[in-house]
Amino acid sequence: MNHVYSDQNHARNIFDLIAIALVVSILTAIHYTNYHYEMNYHILLQFAYYLPVIYAAMRFGPAGGILSGLLITLLILPFITHFHAMNPSAVYTQWVEIGLINVIGWLTGFLTEQERKASRKYRLALTVQKELVEKLKQESQERQRLEGEIRQTERLTALGHMSAGLAHEIRNPLGIMKVSIQLLAQEKVDDGVVSEYCRVLQEECERLNRLVNEFLSFARPKEPVRRRITLGTILDEGVTLIQPALRQHHIELKQVRNQLDEKEVEVDPDQMKQVILNILINAIDAQGEGGVIQLERVSQAGFVGFSVSDEGSGISPDDLPYIYDPFFTTKETGTGLGLSVVHRILDQHGGKIVTTNRGERGVRVEIQLPCV
Repeated sequence: MNHVYSDQNHARNIFDLIAIALVVSILTAIHYTNYHYEMNYHILLQFAYYLPVIYAAMRFGPAGGILSGLLITLLILPFITHFHAMNPSAVYTQWVEIGLINVIGWLTGFLTEQERKASRKYRLALTVQKELVEKLKQESQERQRLEGEIRQTERLTALGHMSAGLAHEIRNPLGIMKVSIQLLAQEKVDDGVVSEYCRVLQEECERLNRLVNEFLSFARPKEPVRRRITLGTILDEGVTLIQPALRQHHIELKQVRNQLDEKEVEVDPDQMKQVILNILINAIDAQGEGGVIQLERVSQAGFVGFSVSDEGSGISPDDLPYIYDPFFTTKETGTGLGLSVVHRILDQHGGKIVTTNRGERGVRVEIQLPCV
């Protein structure tokens, strides 16, 4: 683009130089070919030299004004010195005109150059101002993001302590209930009604136990045991674990592979599998039956990771700010801890998560981890 603009500017400069030289040549030729005319005619004609001089000064600055003025002086000098019909006052007038042509050429070029410098300074100041405004905007957004993460961490810490105490108090009586139901089922094995009730109670106890385990996992997160592993390896392991759920819901997982697969991250592999599984399970739940979920490798300055895009109905803009809050869920059977656990794991790893609605439909979740 710059090369094309440079060629166009060069062509215009050549055209302008030819036009200026042509106008000066025509005016000079008129002077010399109409030698027999009266002096007043030549004095008036000499005023026309101001036009090419002023234009040359405006196009090429002081150099253009000075050089065009000198060129006109050299061309008209023989005419002034050899036109014997001129009286002394006419000669003085001619010399004054020549001097004015040169002065105006220089002055116009000087003022044009000053205007160009002022224009460049203004454009530079405008560019700096725009960059400063953009930088302040980015800093404001980053500050808001950090403040949001701090509030999120504070909420997670407070709710984590509460969940730990609550889960501990529930677990003991839950264990007693489970054992009691099993003993009752063994004693009433011949009673179909009682056996059915016991089966339902055992299933509900198991569901409640899973919920308690999720609370404890959320409330007492393990310290990550980090090791270096390639991004492609950890993603392939996570995808392998989710394949049964994909087949059950007849969903195709489309992976977009690239050179980022070879990038290394220093993470706890088990915790990162949990992150991958939680994100993919959310995408499957949002997708329902059939369709395509897309898994891409992504990167930005100092970070590498992946994104998951589904074709579901998306997230309400009113709900979007709260999706990482513990116990917040829009699912009928959800606990609201999945994304909270993901957020906490990523926070421990120095990573980040960004969830946005896609243009037409669905949600895109992007996970970023620090490069090593």
